[in-house]
Amino acid sequence: MAGFLSFENISKKFGRQTVLSDVSFSVEKGKIFSLLGPSGCGKTTLLRICAGLESPDSGRVILDGKDITDLVPNDRPVNTVFQNYALFPHMTIWENIAFGPRVDKRPKQEIASEVEKYLEMIQMTSHAYKKPAQLSGGMRQRVALARALINHPQVLLLDEPLAALDLKLRQRMLVELDELHDKIGITFVYVTHDQSEAMSISDDVAVMNRGIIEQMGPPAEIYEAPKSSFVAAFIGDTNFFDGTVTEITDNDYSRVQLENMGNQQMLIFNDRRLNAGDGVHVSIRPEKIDISAEPPATDRKKNILKGHVEDIIYMGNSTKFWIRVGRQLISVQKQHSAFLLDQKPIRFWLAWHADNGYILDNYQDADRSLLPINVTEPQKPEKGHKQK
Repeated sequence: MAGFLSFENISKKFGRQTVLSDVSFSVEKGKIFSLLGPSGCGKTTLLRICAGLESPDSGRVILDGKDITDLVPNDRPVNTVFQNYALFPHMTIWENIAFGPRVDKRPKQEIASEVEKYLEMIQMTSHAYKKPAQLSGGMRQRVALARALINHPQVLLLDEPLAALDLKLRQRMLVELDELHDKIGITFVYVTHDQSEAMSISDDVAVMNRGIIEQMGPPAEIYEAPKSSFVAAFIGDTNFFDGTVTEITDNDYSRVQLENMGNQQMLIFNDRRLNAGDGVHVSIRPEKIDISAEPPATDRKKNILKGHVEDIIYMGNSTKFWIRVGRQLISVQKQHSAFLLDQKPIRFWLAWHADNGYILDNYQDADRSLLPINVTEPQKPEKGHKQK
């Protein structure tokens, strides 16, 4: 398997529980690669296997052409940054960063020069002689990054590094982490359950579920072209529609009879080459659907439905609409620069282009229990200003 860092057929069990099942993928040199998935999907176990903190039951880890599967952690050219920082509380920030080079018995002058360089890189020079307890969470995480990077690893492993920080600080640290990566250029493997983190910082993302990789690719591909119900639901919000192909139209489009919606039909691009009579499971993102109080202009490739308002939720920079069409609840998200709270139509028209729906793989064999949300009744957000 080509790649700077390769995981080849990795399997792992803890007792009777299979945590990883024949997982294989590669990471390109100098990229930020994210392992994304819910708790218990196996992403942290993969990271620990790469670090040498766990051993696989089968499979190999190859780094820059060398098999490192059986090497002890200290002999691997990788370093790990943990969620809890793991700094030495009795040492100053300067001493924490210098710890690795001192263990390696590098010359004192070289150590001092390197520590100063990394202190400047993380903008912590003025805090060099403070103890970790005197710093904020974001500052401690920067120190943990510098302490890992000063050892010149070929790969930096980041295990939920921002999970303990509040939202605003996480967003700022993501920018700083991306800038730091640009400066040093080494390979990052980033583990997170937060899809917004993975989407914003990664060159490539692997979405994991129950010990396997459901889909891997650039963030835009994962979001715009999900291959399974799990990926579509886990990466952002989506609407699911079930139906049956009734006909194949010109230019490879399919007309689908929708369940839960009476005689309503949907036109969708048939990229899965399905035939009339086949069952389909379709994903459409809420922001892909146009909403209006008046009937929209017709177009032969536009789907148009009329529904009743069930809820309107004001969310600051956008508004989320919940529209009932038959027995189907459809989520629509509209960005706005202005919003009038007294505009509350009872009925809305929904419209979306046939290319904006996406047929998901393995409809007939789909295990609905794997989905993080209900496929026919999307979960309503708990936060936001509801309008009644």
